[in-house]
Amino acid sequence: MRGADGRLGVSAVIIERAPISDVTPLIMEAYELSERELEVTQCVARGLSTSGISEELHLSPHTVRDHIKAIFEKLGVSSRGELVGNLFTEYYEPLSAEATGRRAS
Repeated sequence: MRGADGRLGVSAVIIERAPISDVTPLIMEAYELSERELEVTQCVARGLSTSGISEELHLSPHTVRDHIKAIFEKLGVSSRGELVGNLFTEYYEPLSAEATGRRAS
């Protein structure tokens, strides 16, 4: 930052939580998911059934199940709930009461 006189002054750094939309691609890359596996994972996270994913992505239900099995193996999970939990909540610790400015009653 520069002062009114144009000289360099103090610096400011703002640290905030990244939105899940910024974090998810990094997580997917870390687990080496293919583009199609990412699409299937996003459908699972939205709560779509195998047939719903099949219709949305124009895949056979068998292919969707194969993708889900591959995703489970890469992430070391055994259920859709565990998959969503690992990807979308594990990386975000709940805010403490102090961080939110709230007091425990």
